Order: sequence, then C-alpha cells, then structure tokens
Amino acid sequence: MHPDITHAIILAAIVKLPENNKRQLVSNVPERRSRAEDVIAASIVVALSQR
Repeated sequence: MHPDITHAIILAAIVKLPENNKRQLVSNVPERRSRAEDVIAASIVVALSQR
C-alpha cells in the first residue's frame, strides 16, 4: 500500500473518533491516556484491514 494512502486512512480513522477519546490522549491520568491510545490503535487497525 502506498504510504500516502496509509497516511490518509490513519487520519480518517482518527478524525472519526469521538472528541472525548482525542482529549484523553493529553490527559494527566495515565490510565485514561492508555485507554485512549488503545482505542485509537484499534480503530486504525480496523480501518487498515478494511482496505
């Protein structure tokens, strides 16, 4: 897969995430940040596997 397409798919997956997940990425609480990272990683994997 071309890197530009991969980049576009990843950005689209991030844009589709709820705002609270994006805000939790900068949380001072490590558990919240870790959960948000897991959610984002899972959504990216799903988006890439659908292509």
